[in-house]
Amino acid sequence: MDRVALAELLVLAEDAERKELLREHTAIADVKLAYTLKDICQAAWRTDPTRSIEAARSLTCLSNHNSEMEIGAYANWAEAIAALVSGQMELAVSLLDAAETGLLALKKEHKAAATQLAKTLALAMLGRYEDAIDCGLRARDVFLAHGDQMEAGRIENNIGNLYFRREQYKEAEKFQSVARERFVVINNQEQLAIINNCLANTHALLHKFDSAEALYKEAVQQAEAAGLNVTLAEIEGNIGNFSLLQGRYDRALDYLERARRRYASLEMAHQSAIAEQEIADAYLELNLSPEAAKIYSQVVPKFAKLGMRAEQARACAFHARAQINLGHIEEAYELLGKAADLYVAEGNSVGVALVNLTQAQLLYTEHQCQAAYELTTAAAAVFAKAGASNRLMFTQWLQGETARCSGAEDLALDLLNRTLTVAETQKQQDIAVRCHSSLGLLAAANGDESSAERSFRNAITLIEDLRAPLPAEEFRAAFFSDKLLPYHELVRICLRRGRIEEAFVYTENARSRALADSVGTLPNSEQAQDEFEAELLAQSTGLREELNYLYSQLNRLRRDIAQRSNEDPAVHDEIKTREDKLLQLTRQLQHRRKQKGATRESFSLAEIQRQLGADTALVEYTTVGNDLIAFVVTETEVKAVFCQATESEVSAHVRQFRFQIDTLRHGVKKVREHLPLLTARVRSHLKELYEILIRPIESMIGSRRLVLIPHHSLHYLPFQALYDGSNYLIENREVSYAPSAMVLQHCLSRPRRKLNRAVLFGVADETIPSVRNEIKAIERTLPQTTSYLDRTATVDQLVESASEADILHLACHGHFRSDNPLFSSLRLSDGWFTVRDAYQLRLKAELVTLSACDTGTNSIAPGEELIGLARGFFSAGSTSILLSLWSVDDATTAELMSRFYSQFVSSNSAATALRAAQIHVLRENPHPFFWSPFALVGRW
Repeated sequence: MDRVALAELLVLAEDAERKELLREHTAIADVKLAYTLKDICQAAWRTDPTRSIEAARSLTCLSNHNSEMEIGAYANWAEAIAALVSGQMELAVSLLDAAETGLLALKKEHKAAATQLAKTLALAMLGRYEDAIDCGLRARDVFLAHGDQMEAGRIENNIGNLYFRREQYKEAEKFQSVARERFVVINNQEQLAIINNCLANTHALLHKFDSAEALYKEAVQQAEAAGLNVTLAEIEGNIGNFSLLQGRYDRALDYLERARRRYASLEMAHQSAIAEQEIADAYLELNLSPEAAKIYSQVVPKFAKLGMRAEQARACAFHARAQINLGHIEEAYELLGKAADLYVAEGNSVGVALVNLTQAQLLYTEHQCQAAYELTTAAAAVFAKAGASNRLMFTQWLQGETARCSGAEDLALDLLNRTLTVAETQKQQDIAVRCHSSLGLLAAANGDESSAERSFRNAITLIEDLRAPLPAEEFRAAFFSDKLLPYHELVRICLRRGRIEEAFVYTENARSRALADSVGTLPNSEQAQDEFEAELLAQSTGLREELNYLYSQLNRLRRDIAQRSNEDPAVHDEIKTREDKLLQLTRQLQHRRKQKGATRESFSLAEIQRQLGADTALVEYTTVGNDLIAFVVTETEVKAVFCQATESEVSAHVRQFRFQIDTLRHGVKKVREHLPLLTARVRSHLKELYEILIRPIESMIGSRRLVLIPHHSLHYLPFQALYDGSNYLIENREVSYAPSAMVLQHCLSRPRRKLNRAVLFGVADETIPSVRNEIKAIERTLPQTTSYLDRTATVDQLVESASEADILHLACHGHFRSDNPLFSSLRLSDGWFTVRDAYQLRLKAELVTLSACDTGTNSIAPGEELIGLARGFFSAGSTSILLSLWSVDDATTAELMSRFYSQFVSSNSAATALRAAQIHVLRENPHPFFWSPFALVGRW
């Protein structure tokens, strides 16, 4: 047996087998075998980390068998590489020192210098940059003296990477470029893959985008050909960061997820933590601040444990940005202090400038614009010296914006225009959006509305380009949440100039865009595309099963009112942990899955007017500043009316109304005798709201049906219950709702279905015993029904039956989750059916009725993105949804539903049927609590 064959056997063997193999082949258990094992360890470092570690263990076993000094030196060298793979940097340094000492004692200067390649990496990860650079330069002198171009290039690449870590990109480029020239001359494809990746990173941050793109492409091809799995993971992560820098968010998420998966499969803990951090950076750019903050809080202690000071500092600084976005100012200051200390210890002036920039953002949010300006000025000088182009651009925009807020208009104009020019040249669309928005505000303040309008239009064009390719609804909604200003400012300008139709279209283009994109789209595939996804899906299934159990456990606690104050907080914690994990897994699956992109086309006013016809008026509420405005759209015209109250005043009235409603939420028996008084009280609030919201537009809407698009707190108001002093609004006209005119347009464009088949689900208990009567009454009304009651009303049965229903009726408990709206749910017999579950349905139904409590309650995200049960059913394909705004009365709901379906069959109009049913119920139960909670959303 030769040494190569023995080395392979040793790598594959267990420790006991290794000892036996060495005893059997003592004659070749020598220095040459040791060097062979060291080469295997070094070669596998970037292709197969597990093999690298096993080679190091084999070499240690050989060292124990043969105590020659040179074998011991190679064993220390290999063990150091294994420590690097495992993220144990201090151990790696000490082992490499021992290896170098041993080899120098044997007069093997060249081999001793070769140990320094790994040592520069370990020192860098520990933040000991000066030591690492000195170490690298000394080793390079040795390699050049021996004419070793390969090792000289490798150490130069490491030195370049050291400068890169300290964000000194021009210095990094010098060393990396020289190293690349050496590898080109000797035509080493493995080293070219590594250096091309590193140089591409540097060029990306120097904004040499074309050369960076070409270098990444070349690096991928070379790494794949050489089977360099670790290097390939690094390249994928770097392409993700490069794409994030360019605002190509879909590509960024794709490649960052590829890197995370590859590192996970290679079991490299420290690189996996870096991949997690980079995904958090992407989330932060997309305004998913809670999700980003959670990841940062997880990786910071990992970096601290591994001694990765630079990564820890950066994670703290970016975590602070996330906390600023979340309004957690004290936490942000604390994190910035930690980051600053770590960067100072690193000797990283660019990192300190990054902390100052983040502090400037914090001061800006607190309206301390002059102090923020001074910090940005200092940071800009550091970034300019380091060649950190992207950070410099963002800093210069913030300089201009803080100068604008401070009243230094000439300075602001100069800074913003110069930054915009650079951003456009460098194709930095996100910076350009900020500049256009700030310039628009500056022009508007100076009365130059033409320039302001031009700037805001330019900003919107770029925003639409950036959001269009985002891969999933959640990412698009979050991305859009801080980019509404140019839309709102154009509404203000158009209203002031009497361009009402344009103002309405801009209002629409800023409303519920992510929901409009998702309406009726096909659900995501549940088929795994690879083993990694199969594992994620298996974990998701397990988490859902555990959550169903925990939800049921919590529900049992809540049934006993006496125990309500003694609910076990541990159950809530267990639920929250699993929900967070399930959301994380869902996002991981979305990162790389191709989905329908965001719509680029603008809302069509002409089309919605045609769809409204002569008998329907659409009224959309919005705000400009604190002024509440109603846009009234009919078949022939669009008008804008300023309501005689501010948004905050209207919100106060809505809160008072909801307080009156809440007095009946927990049962009416105790207050039955006070109902006339309570009705009079609630009517007084409803009359005030009628005077504000409806009276100013009465002449415009005439006797038409109303489709209402509420705004902010108005989503919690049943407009049908507004009272004119004699009648409720529902007594005078049909009333329905829509999240936006664009969503309504989608619903109305779908062909109507004949009401052939109704699928009914009902789950009764002691608090809603009338559910069975409700289902039976509906069965008698509709021509063809399939009912699932109690034990048969399961989640799986709903998923199986829903796709064939023309009417889908769900009578059960509903639960709105204000803390986590996507987990708002309906309780079926065997578990909870959430918003996310609803996304997976394939509905053709003309109507979905959610005859349960709080099914119409939503969390209202920026851009009027409504997050609740209705969102899931709209996305699944429903065109009309009947839902409730509060906890409904069981008996009157059963009666209302029976009347509703009877009218629906004869009129084929859900709005007509609901009006008739509500008027019938209010004759017997005039308090709005009983008859007004149900609202029709979508097609009327």
